[in-house]
Amino acid sequence: MNRRSLLLGAGAVGLTAAVGGAAIAVAAPEDTEAGRRPQPLLTWELTGGFVPAGWNALRAPRLAAYDDGTLIADASRRLKISQGTLRSLRNHATAVLRDPDNTRRRPGAPVIADVPSTVFTVRGNGRRFRAQFEGLEETRSDRAYPPASYSLLDHLTQLRDRTLRTGSSYHPDAVRLIAVLLDPTQPPQQPALVGPWPAGVPVPHLRRDEFVAQLDLRDRQARALLRAVPRPDPARWPVFATPDGKHFQVNHRFLLPHE
Repeated sequence: MNRRSLLLGAGAVGLTAAVGGAAIAVAAPEDTEAGRRPQPLLTWELTGGFVPAGWNALRAPRLAAYDDGTLIADASRRLKISQGTLRSLRNHATAVLRDPDNTRRRPGAPVIADVPSTVFTVRGNGRRFRAQFEGLEETRSDRAYPPASYSLLDHLTQLRDRTLRTGSSYHPDAVRLIAVLLDPTQPPQQPALVGPWPAGVPVPHLRRDEFVAQLDLRDRQARALLRAVPRPDPARWPVFATPDGKHFQVNHRFLLPHE
């Protein structure tokens, strides 16, 4: 089986990352030429781990906070919080992430393979602070990182849960298309469930040896994809055939305001 035959679901082979290194902390000047789109004040993301092909591209930030107090969780729900609540979040995140000691992994902490890394990024006082923690949630019981890091995780988790529970639906006309090319030597298991490539949606172009494509679509193209795949399921990706006979597994998520 070559890598293009990997299907999504249990047992699919994806990227792996062992937990064993220190967190990565970065302080950089704020990007003043990020474009016209509103930039997030804070993001909480997961990356890596043992995941199927295309999964990391499909993964939305767990939480994004913007200067006007808008929170967006999982690119699916949105909530407006007060400026005081936003300021408390920014101050907390900045205090934790600007201190390198809060990102250092405890020597001798157990190593857990194939779990995702947690990435926190915050803007504050004209600077951008970013830290990456390998297996932050999974190593909590082992106290692999300092208490301040878990305190920030708890703060963000509380706001994310609140957004998912009480927020409104987030459905912009802007989506990220992820298409995984299937192995042409292995026909689909259920040919009857293969549909024609959706009208109005660009067909991905892959370079040699590539098998995962990502396209950000807006307005009319985004709406065409939403009509074809109205209820994306991370565990079940529909299969579409392009005019030249290629078969792609397809899924999507909504784009955030800064993407």
